[in-house]
Amino acid sequence: MVGGEVQVNFNALRAAVVIAAVYGHFLIFAQFAFVELLRGGGVHATGERLALGLMAVAGITGGFVAAWRGVGSGMLRIALGVAAVSAGMAPLVGGHAGFGMVAVASGAALGVATVSVSAMLRGWCGVGWVGLGTGSGYACCNLPWVFNQAPSVQAWVAAGFAVVGVLAVPRLRDWHDKNPLESLPWWGAVAMFAALVWLDSAAFFIIQHVADFKAGTWGEAWLWRNAVLHFVVAVAAGCWLARTGAKYVPVVAWVMLALAAVAVNAPASRSLAGWWYPAGVSLYSTALVAWPGWFAGADGTRPAAWRSAGLFAVAGWLASANGIGMAQSLNRVPITLVAIAGVVVIGVAVFSSKNNRRAFVAVGLVVLAAGFGMARDGKALVTSAAERGRRVYLAEGCIHCHSQYIRPGSQDEFLWGAASRVEDVRKGAPVLIGNRRQGPDLSTVGARRSAAWMRAHFLHPRQLVADSSMPSYAALFANGRGEDLIAYLQATGVGWVRGGYAEEWRPGKLAGEVDGAAGQRLFANLCIACHGAEGRGDGPLAGGLKKPPVNLVDGPFVWTAGSDRLESRVARVVKFGILGTDMAGHEVLTDTEILALTQRVLQFRAGQGLVR
Repeated sequence: MVGGEVQVNFNALRAAVVIAAVYGHFLIFAQFAFVELLRGGGVHATGERLALGLMAVAGITGGFVAAWRGVGSGMLRIALGVAAVSAGMAPLVGGHAGFGMVAVASGAALGVATVSVSAMLRGWCGVGWVGLGTGSGYACCNLPWVFNQAPSVQAWVAAGFAVVGVLAVPRLRDWHDKNPLESLPWWGAVAMFAALVWLDSAAFFIIQHVADFKAGTWGEAWLWRNAVLHFVVAVAAGCWLARTGAKYVPVVAWVMLALAAVAVNAPASRSLAGWWYPAGVSLYSTALVAWPGWFAGADGTRPAAWRSAGLFAVAGWLASANGIGMAQSLNRVPITLVAIAGVVVIGVAVFSSKNNRRAFVAVGLVVLAAGFGMARDGKALVTSAAERGRRVYLAEGCIHCHSQYIRPGSQDEFLWGAASRVEDVRKGAPVLIGNRRQGPDLSTVGARRSAAWMRAHFLHPRQLVADSSMPSYAALFANGRGEDLIAYLQATGVGWVRGGYAEEWRPGKLAGEVDGAAGQRLFANLCIACHGAEGRGDGPLAGGLKKPPVNLVDGPFVWTAGSDRLESRVARVVKFGILGTDMAGHEVLTDTEILALTQRVLQFRAGQGLVR
């Protein structure tokens, strides 16, 4: 008997390790690293959606194939092996075909693995061990040296999780229960968990892609707290499930997610969201893993597998994909999303139980009322277009390529204006110094670029700057976010006046030494879009500007008046642009390049005998 008891506990521990391996792999790879690898691998938006769609279809198919053939330890080991290989290969492949194969292999492997684990768990361990395994998986993914790694490293970590799972899989121990517990009808469980996954996926995507949301909830400073919180709450959820069943855990999980979702929208309550969100996720995730084996009315591994396949197809793959897809263009968590999920969760709990209906309704009404109040308060903080645009600036990750910090005592002051005051920069929440500067500093861009120029640049960046690495942000203008972003950037130029150095600047190279071919190339790359190939102000973007671009052939050049040489006056316009107009400067060009471009501009007028 003693030896048997030790064996049972050893199997239970191995089962918990397998749960941690499967869901740790799923979280860090399928939901995070793979998406980032797609985006960093040159896959366009349509290709990204196709790859993720293939993964979902393969996952659903894999789950039903596992249920049809009958789950087993051997099948689970093979699935985890495939998951390890596909995750390990993901950073090494490229193109739509390579990523497509990884998506199919990973999806199918995860589909088989999740269904197999849920169906076999009851033969391996008690329901309390599910909380230990789920909490360990979530905790591992939140460890700083995992969460903060590059996507390629995260993919290899996920491959390591899968390998550990292969080694830990216990032998299949079938189970039969003459009196299986059905805590919820099948339709109710699917609807309830689908609503929770849908809400979680949408909220996660929004928080992850809005910088101040992320910093206040699971930023680097909070990762250890989140790891511990995930573990503790999941273990507690496992104990709770063992004592009272699965009906109340999802309801409380929705309460936690709802409070977190509405709290994150307001800076005053954002820190609370960092506690509620991990707690809610761990509660419902533990119940989701345990439900097919203990609470779905199944009397053995095969019926549990079929219930698991159906549950994960709808609540896992489809609800998750729908939640992420819906949140693509959002920069705050809508209270409507929280309310819809709440109606489903509370509705299922009420209509599937004759007891405690009043309690369920009361909890739902209180949370919804609190949510509406918090959402309204959060909305009041973001009223102007410029304030909304700042949120777009953060959500789109503009700080990764642009700075808002003019460094004292550097060339920055000549290019962008007076140096930034450190005390002013630190007042930002968050601080927008920027991670690195691949594009120009944007501290005063509102004075140096007109709204019309910005709009054209967001829509067609390479028409204005041929070698620009900036992607098109045309999608932002489908819902007004693009105009809000422009309003924010325009506000950076309020009260800014370029110093006298612009009027005093002279190019440092004589025109006679200029390379004519370089001027032709620069004009084609930087000027044709507005001024046209023949310099007559009829370029493809000219119609979208406030005033037609200057006709470089016969003018007039009203902005180049002065007593010095025309070449120097035109060079200053080319270098610094014309404040208050759509004529943008080319501050980062060298003097040699400025003079080459200036000479090309003057050649248009020379043909008419107008140079003077």
